[in-house]
Formats: sequence, structure tokens, C-alpha cells
Amino acid sequence: MTRLFIVRHGETEWNKLGLLQGSSEIPLADAGREQARHMASALSRLVMPDAVLVSSPLSRAHDTGLALGNELGLPVALDDRLRERAYGVWEGITPEAREEGWPAEVEAWHAHGNPHIEGFEVHEDVAARMVAAIEEWAERAPSDLIVFSHGSSARIGMMGLLGLPLTHRTLGNLGNTCWSRLRRRPDDTWTLERHNVWVDVLYPGVSA
Repeated sequence: MTRLFIVRHGETEWNKLGLLQGSSEIPLADAGREQARHMASALSRLVMPDAVLVSSPLSRAHDTGLALGNELGLPVALDDRLRERAYGVWEGITPEAREEGWPAEVEAWHAHGNPHIEGFEVHEDVAARMVAAIEEWAERAPSDLIVFSHGSSARIGMMGLLGLPLTHRTLGNLGNTCWSRLRRRPDDTWTLERHNVWVDVLYPGVSA
């Protein structure tokens, strides 16, 4: 049965500022690169040596994936379907600017996650592309599949795989360089075994 690890990228400067990144190309901060190194050291001891690694093409996810790829001596494939959800005109502006400019839409976003603003990618579209990508890569993986993605798209993708309602926050977000582990059952459905895991290299006896 395929094991699936979904990993969120390391911290960026926009993460620290509370800005929505979405489709914007924002690199890892120094702290994010350090997080990625710690993640790679821990996760490399948990996954199979013939694992398949695939990432969003956005550099913050790809560079996080490369940290594990370098540790394992494995390539990291790219799949555009694993990119972050597009937030449209909200990308790069402060929470205060969102509240001031789009009060009704922010209220709708907090209520159900699908505000009607220019360029915003709704849950259903994110889930469709994430699930399609993961299912295709899982068919190719001889053992473990490790996917490097983003907070919103990873969460919605997991909800889609698990058949959960695509309502806001049915499943919580992953922290930076945290991962969730799912397993495919014999009937081809998925079960969530671990969520939002961080195993620090200072505690090598801890198992995810």
C-alpha cells in the first residue's frame, strides 16, 4: 500500500508578515532553509530509499523538496498542479488592507473559504487538480510518495483525497516543513495516519 507524505514548504518572509503568497514567487527565508534541512534529516530516516519526490514548481516548495532529495540522493520532479492556491488581488497585501478593501469578502472567506474576488481559486478547483496530481504520482511510486506543496493547497488536497467536505478548515493547515502521512487502503481509498507532524532532529527516537 502506498504511503503518502505531504510536506509544506519552509518559512518565507511573507509568512512572517502574515501575507498571502498564493501564486507569487516568494523564496525561502534563511529560517525556512534551516527548517528544510532539519525536515530532511528527520524525514530521510522515515521514508523508503526508492521513494518518489515531487514538488510544486514554486521555489519555496521546490527548494524544500531539494533538501530531502539531496539527503536521499533522489531527484525532485515538478508538477504545476501542486502549486499554491491563487489568491488573486489579495496576494502580498496586509490583513488590514484586506479588511479595509473587501470587508464582505473577508467575512465570507472566514465563514466558508470561497470569497468572490478577482483571481481567487475556489476550493473545488484546488481539490480537483491536487487530487488528480497525487493520484497519478501515487500510481508511479513503488513505495513512498513525498509531495512538497503549500498550506492551503495541501490542506484542500488532503480533504479531497479523504472525501471530507470542502468547507473552510475542515482540516487544519500544516506548519512550515511539517507533514501529514496518508496511506492508500486496498480499496484505493485513503486514510490519514498522521497530521501536521514535526520530528526534530534533536529527538531521533521519536517516530512519525
